Amino acid sequence: MHLLPQWTEKADKRGLDPLGMQNSGVLLYQSLLPGISNVTLRMRYYGFYCWLSETYARSAASSDFEAWRNWIRRAEALYALVSARAGEGGVGGVEWANRRLAAAEPVIDFAAAASTDPSQERYLRQSLGVFGGAYYTQMAEMGLFTENRHGIQVVTRDLGRRAADLFAQAVGTDCTKLLARKIAEARISIHELERLEPIVPSHISPDSDECRFYETLLFAREASPAQSAKSRAATLGLILETARATGGRPGPEDVRWHLFDPPAEALPAHLEDQRLSWEAYQCQDLMQVASAALLAWAIAIINADGPGPTLSDIRQEVVGHLSGHGEASFQASWRSLRLSLDPLSFPYRAIWEELTNSRAAPVGRTVPAIMLMAALHQRLRARPDLAGAATRGLPGRGAARSLRSELDWLESHESDTVADLIGDYVIERVVRRHSWVAMQKLRRQRDYTFLFEQRDGRLVFLSGYQPVATTPRLAPAIQFLEDIHLLDVEGLTPLGLGALEMSR
Repeated sequence: MHLLPQWTEKADKRGLDPLGMQNSGVLLYQSLLPGISNVTLRMRYYGFYCWLSETYARSAASSDFEAWRNWIRRAEALYALVSARAGEGGVGGVEWANRRLAAAEPVIDFAAAASTDPSQERYLRQSLGVFGGAYYTQMAEMGLFTENRHGIQVVTRDLGRRAADLFAQAVGTDCTKLLARKIAEARISIHELERLEPIVPSHISPDSDECRFYETLLFAREASPAQSAKSRAATLGLILETARATGGRPGPEDVRWHLFDPPAEALPAHLEDQRLSWEAYQCQDLMQVASAALLAWAIAIINADGPGPTLSDIRQEVVGHLSGHGEASFQASWRSLRLSLDPLSFPYRAIWEELTNSRAAPVGRTVPAIMLMAALHQRLRARPDLAGAATRGLPGRGAARSLRSELDWLESHESDTVADLIGDYVIERVVRRHSWVAMQKLRRQRDYTFLFEQRDGRLVFLSGYQPVATTPRLAPAIQFLEDIHLLDVEGLTPLGLGALEMSR
């Protein structure tokens, strides 16, 4: 009998959310951009996959899941080859495709690369490719896909089939016949790759029914759209608003910060409600980055102590450092500090960039992190509309941590001096919290994400940590709008201006 633990080696997965705070922001931004994710990189994949499903079904295909997976994987490998030949990006497997093209084979046999055999150089390792790993859930959210009784993903009878027909119509009969044949054969010549170029993501014609369908889908212009679809449409409208305000093609950071402050000109009520939710999300992300900066400082304190400090030692180091700091306000109460700050003119973006700068020393981030927390506290106290958006979008109780839970804790301790409050915060909300979160991941997922360990009452350093922001789906959303010609390198297009007016 083997009386060993189930794991005898610890797999170091440091974890992206060591305080369990990022997930609250993730859940909020998912509700603000449903149907698009950080890995759905191009709009045309939605029509391409619908066409693949319909073509598979019409070819008297097997109900065996393995046959369906083989069809999907071959189609994706071929799409990568066609896109690589055309110089397209945002396509799964394109790095593999570039290597195959560089080999200058007159005919490329991609059957092995599309298999699930780990001994082969596969275009992608994911079992069901980017379809299963990225697109299916989002297309199901948009009403394009569902699952049949055999477990095979199939297009819906209305929107899914419409998308399939419009993709086929846009690329032409000759192209779709060649595409279907080459998927089945899993062999293609360079000349045939060039003949398939109409299918690539950037070839959506601006005056096509396919392009208009994607716009209608994204902006929820069908009859009686679901609430989630309305939310996505409002966010896309706000991206177009940002493009108009900035006079160019906005990046994700431009959108984040443009939506962070109330606009000079009032927005329609539904867009302002959505903007407030994005402002609440940004406040959440700022708070989690500030807390993560204090975690990085605590880890640096642990690392600087040879045998490892006790919790009391860490608190004493934190309080001593802040008490001896030049900031006189650190000797006053937390309430006094937050009231001394102007929550509108506070340099949020500069501090955000400082906290997420990997070159900054942990101890150097402490004062900016503390000031940011105080400014956020005051911002929500002074803005009932923003506080209401945070209440609606973020958890305040239970095991989850969020902007709301942290501000509630700060509020309950605000008569304490800043130095004492932060000393307690680091121990209770950072050090102990990380240990709890890491233990839950070990118990539930068997992932070892501890950044320090406790041994004989002392904390022993394992690894450092760099504060990171969450990534709220804005980059692919902006790319989708460019794919359907609402944005270009100069910003809003005439089509985009029309879409913006309709969204208002």
